[in-house]
Parts: sequence; structure tokens; C-alpha cells
Amino acid sequence: MARYLYIWMPVFVVLGTFFVLTSSVLALIALPFVLLFVLAGIAWIIVGVPYVLGRAVNRRWHARHDGSAQPAAALAPIERRERG
Repeated sequence: MARYLYIWMPVFVVLGTFFVLTSSVLALIALPFVLLFVLAGIAWIIVGVPYVLGRAVNRRWHARHDGSAQPAAALAPIERRERG
């Protein structure tokens, strides 16, 4: 027997969803909400995933170039040559 209630939450969610969707009147009420979540998931796939991947690639590219060691001559002050 489970000691905590949250362990049983997946069972309650699955059985509750099954009950709501098998009852014809409740299914018609729940259908717009299910479609809303499905459309939100599709929108996340179309818009969000490429955005997150692009940011990850950009961060990795910048980390690679920012962390590169520069030669000592590039860090030294610039000396001016006098023309004469």
C-alpha cells in the first residue's frame, strides 16, 4: 500500500480521464479542452522547439569562440612607431 497520496495521482488522472471521455455528455464538454492542449502542443513543436534549439546552438557557438585563448601580442598595448 502506498504511504503517500501523490503516488496514486497518475492512476486518478488516467481513470478520471477515461471516465470523462467515455461519458458522452462529459466528453463533449471536455473535447474543447483536450483540443486546446493538443493545439498548444503542436504550437510548441512548431515554434518553441526550433527557438530553443537555435538558442542552444548560439550559446554553444559563442562559448566556443569566447573561451579561446588569444595570443599575448593581442593583449599587449599597441606601440606607436615614430616616423622620422
